[in-house]
Amino acid sequence: MKKILFTFLILITSISYAQDVNGIWSDSSNTAFKNCWAIISVESDSVFMTHYVEFNGHPFVEHGEGIIKNNKLSYHVVVTKQIPDWKSKSGEHTLTLSPDGNTLRGFYKDNLGNVGPLVFKRKFPHKK
Repeated sequence: MKKILFTFLILITSISYAQDVNGIWSDSSNTAFKNCWAIISVESDSVFMTHYVEFNGHPFVEHGEGIIKNNKLSYHVVVTKQIPDWKSKSGEHTLTLSPDGNTLRGFYKDNLGNVGPLVFKRKFPHKK
């Protein structure tokens, strides 16, 4: 019985921790970008995000929604404000929450097949 209770507590703790991604995140994927922010919100197993980036002074905005399971986020994004000469209109983000809860790391893939790294750091660090 103790083993079952212990396993249940571990499961509940990991579920609660895994979904603690609500908040403001700075985009640290590439130094060529400035004023990069993502706002992430979770409701049940759904994740919602809005992302603002400036590249050479040009704003880029996308928003998305998808799912969160354990410490992994996967969501579809739609570009609402493009950077001149960028042709991407949508894509997918796949991210994993770090054990300390302060970094989301993964990759994007856009509708044109471009793939690259994504790293978001929590604006207000999560304290365990």
